[in-house]
Amino acid sequence: MPRRRTTRVLPKNRSRVLQARIYSPRIFWYTTLKWLMRLFKFAFLFALVGGAGYAIWDYGKKNFLDNPKYELRVIKLSPNNAFDESDVVTIADIPLNKSIFGISLSKVEERLRARPEITSATVTRELPGTIRIDVTVRQPFAWIECRAHQMEGRSREKGYLIDREGVLYRCPALQYDAAVVLPVIVIATEEASLLVPGQRIESKTMKRSLRLLTIAEPMTRSDLPWIDSVEPYQPWAMKVWTRDGIEAIFGLEDHQVQMENLFLSMKHAREKGLHIASINLIPERNLPVILRSNNSQSPLRVRPQGPAGVHVIEQP
Repeated sequence: MPRRRTTRVLPKNRSRVLQARIYSPRIFWYTTLKWLMRLFKFAFLFALVGGAGYAIWDYGKKNFLDNPKYELRVIKLSPNNAFDESDVVTIADIPLNKSIFGISLSKVEERLRARPEITSATVTRELPGTIRIDVTVRQPFAWIECRAHQMEGRSREKGYLIDREGVLYRCPALQYDAAVVLPVIVIATEEASLLVPGQRIESKTMKRSLRLLTIAEPMTRSDLPWIDSVEPYQPWAMKVWTRDGIEAIFGLEDHQVQMENLFLSMKHAREKGLHIASINLIPERNLPVILRSNNSQSPLRVRPQGPAGVHVIEQP
């Protein structure tokens, strides 16, 4: 017979858990004692690690930092034409009469690399008391002159140089005698904000001047430059002075052709026994030339801080 349906719901089995927390002085004491034991273990471990660290530090201090055997006695500086050992000690703030292990080599390298004159620097220790410093310095290519920044070409106190990449840096004392014969690039006041030591000068005048000097460099057999200075003249022209006093006006483009025309004009005038005072190289033909009389002296621009005398460079 079929099972009878019903709406009665049978209750499910339910379990109840009773949690009780009992506190007593004895339980409190054991709990406190357990935490004290844990704290004692951590303190012991900390003291053990700290004692080992102090022992290592004391050993290093006695055997390396305070050991006169490792006291700085020699600084080996790689050959360069910009700095000597005393300059490097001043720039890098190297403490003398101190252990070489107490000198931070990374900080010495950082201070040296921060100088615009230095392109790379590596510092190493050589036992027992030597620090070796290998530096690479920038090589001068031209002087920079800018009245807005009080930069004077061929000046010991206010002189700034650029390398072949156009990076600006102050003239080191040891480079002055070799750099005094280099040409001067004049930067206009409106481009003065682009003159930042340690950075490439991104100005139109600089790029055009570097192009002119690079083209002029291989045109003589002499190692000395025959260009005295390059400066802006007009929005459409630049003015160049040669070592023998020729004033040449260049355009903003076609510098290769204009430089060749100047060189040929100088050679032709020398063969004829003539002396060019000024020449305009912008026209493609019939270059305007002003000759200098035989009685007049060469108007070579000698700057106050420049060389006592500049010899005329013979052309091939």
